[in-house]
Amino acid sequence: MKKIFALIAASCLSASVLLCGCSLPFGGSNGRDGVDGKNASAYDYYELAKSIPGNENMTIDEFLREYLNYSTEELEEAFGLQASINRSLRTAVSIAAQFNDGGTSLGSGVIVDLNKQNGDAYVITNCHVIYNDGGYGLPYPKNIYLYLYGQDTDYNDDDNRFNATLVGSSITYDIALLKVTGSSLLKNSAAEAAKFVSDDDIYLGEDVYAIGNAEGQGMSAVRGIVTKDRESVPLNISDRYAGYDRYTRYYNVIRTDAAVNEGNSGGALFNRKGEIVGIINSKSGDDLDSNGNLLDDVDGMSYAIPASAVKRLYPLIKESGNGNLNRAHFVAQDDFNKADAGSLSSQNQIQVKSIASASTWDSANDRLVINEKINVVRDCYGLKAGDLITHIKITSGGTVVEDMDVKRLYHLNDTLLSARQGHTVVFTVYRGNEQKEITAQMNFSTFD
Repeated sequence: MKKIFALIAASCLSASVLLCGCSLPFGGSNGRDGVDGKNASAYDYYELAKSIPGNENMTIDEFLREYLNYSTEELEEAFGLQASINRSLRTAVSIAAQFNDGGTSLGSGVIVDLNKQNGDAYVITNCHVIYNDGGYGLPYPKNIYLYLYGQDTDYNDDDNRFNATLVGSSITYDIALLKVTGSSLLKNSAAEAAKFVSDDDIYLGEDVYAIGNAEGQGMSAVRGIVTKDRESVPLNISDRYAGYDRYTRYYNVIRTDAAVNEGNSGGALFNRKGEIVGIINSKSGDDLDSNGNLLDDVDGMSYAIPASAVKRLYPLIKESGNGNLNRAHFVAQDDFNKADAGSLSSQNQIQVKSIASASTWDSANDRLVINEKINVVRDCYGLKAGDLITHIKITSGGTVVEDMDVKRLYHLNDTLLSARQGHTVVFTVYRGNEQKEITAQMNFSTFD
């Protein structure tokens, strides 16, 4: 309908121009050949409209409202998204990681902390962008180069790149943190730091866009929606042990149909406000048979590590450096079912399982909401088998670190990443029909 109206408006506009004695800037003027104006864009018609007496100072917004009947909401959507993407491009970097064996990994990253005056920054990317265990030397790169938007056309140009060092990384979450110090390029750039979304929940159908260095061809943006709010996908980031199932990790991810490719890894997935909702880390690929013939042509299935985990992992890596990372003992049912539940590594951990109830309709926001029951599997830390966890609160002295309702399993998983040695963790549970608060001084274990 909008296209039909646009054609009518364009015809009326052309007639107005002819009546005022102005000339059309594109071929044809009588409409008889059926192709008049076919090579014209909306901006051509905008310039044409400004040639009508009285319209000299007309803005593009006024043109779209008057001649193309766009509403205020439609204009805000169109120009708001454009502005958001352009702002986000200023937070993005392309990455070239050079390894000791001579190989180079191309990927993406996003600036999450920036001191323009000093030229300092912290950048988040995927662990697998800066990790390569295929050789027998160090698995981490000897050089890490970053490129801002517009500088990523020549990866060998020293004038258009700046160095970064590895602060730390986590294979378990496929996240790495890079640091930039004293970069004159950053000082004199338009770079900005991106912000994480505050809400831990991402809903089906949300508009998102990804920015990254697709196929190593420089920064670009792709748009899509969230097609699944959470799921678990397998990924083996080992080069030495590629194809070995025992080196496969399972990652809790958001699924999107945004068309990402190799090189997008480590780049951010943003919402319409330009807030980070995830870090792109993989996509469903095409499977080949033994003869190299295509078995499945998979499109529109890309994955991102959720911001709810990344924003809590970021300060943990920053504090720990490239040493051991520590997190509160916690095992979900899927984790300990894959190993011996009686082993020492799982004996002193909180073990839970989640059971999703039927989805409910949130009429205020026009969306489906999944609620899960988070049940404790066995007695531990004062919790009893069968307890239903509904809330978690983490405090440090008199300071509240986290205060979160537990409606999905990831609320519990991700929130516990904020716990540190000496913090107090209080679980609110239903034990039968009785609500209880259970205080637990958590033990911690290392993870890679």
